[in-house]
Amino acid sequence: MSASLWSLALVGITVLWGWSFVAIHFALSEISAASFNAYRFLTGATVLLLFAPKKILRMTRLGALYGAVAGIVLFFAFAFQTSGLRWTSASNASFITGLAIVFTPVFSLIILKLRPTRKQATGAVIATVGLALLTLKGIRIHLGDLLVLACAVFTALHIVILSKYSKDVDALVLAFVQVLVVGLLSLLWSYGEGGIEMPRTAEVLWAIGVIGAAGTALAYFVQTKAQVQASPSSIALILVLEPVFGGLFGYWLGGDRLGVVNVLGACLIVLGMVVAEWRSVRRKPGSD
Repeated sequence: MSASLWSLALVGITVLWGWSFVAIHFALSEISAASFNAYRFLTGATVLLLFAPKKILRMTRLGALYGAVAGIVLFFAFAFQTSGLRWTSASNASFITGLAIVFTPVFSLIILKLRPTRKQATGAVIATVGLALLTLKGIRIHLGDLLVLACAVFTALHIVILSKYSKDVDALVLAFVQVLVVGLLSLLWSYGEGGIEMPRTAEVLWAIGVIGAAGTALAYFVQTKAQVQASPSSIALILVLEPVFGGLFGYWLGGDRLGVVNVLGACLIVLGMVVAEWRSVRRKPGSD
């Protein structure tokens, strides 16, 4: 597949991830965040192993190392996101997670030595104002929103790290190792909280299966392949669709209702994300 087709496939993944915010939000009323992440990512790792066992079992030390680093960062992203979903709505969580596009240029500068543009700085300001309008309730910021904001920071770091490593390691191996690492760390986290919890309803089992197989195994393989030729900024721009779909599914399926000020904040976040990257992607396709 060409780079454009992998990017298009990643757009489809953002639809699935948008829906997953609602599914996870409901699942967390039954099991802990640590347990859900353990089930999700270990399911994803199992699916990838069954898909290509020979390639995975022949992985190099470099592949294992790079995958482990990416997996540790991804673990923190999902630990903050899933924990935050207990205390905020699916719509809020999806939009705040999308702020990763604002943090991506910062990590690109630090890790890849790519300087952010004026447009990216402007987008960061717009998105920050939008974040305040979306999440402020009176004079308080909800704990869940702050946890998901931390998730956005680690998501941005993961995008940049994956962009750096995906050029040197097989995409399937890199996807498998990072997904396995997240699953194992989540398992340790769950036992640190008193033990892993068993899902009790078919709805939660269904969510674990779909999100584990499609939203994890397939999703991170697609993202890794897409980042082989695309820049972090290009990938971040595609992922801006995730909060849009998350907000739509939150409205249709989750019963989320945002006020006028909250809707304005959500729109400003999306605008900030697009402003942050649109010019650089158009000016230099495939590069920062």
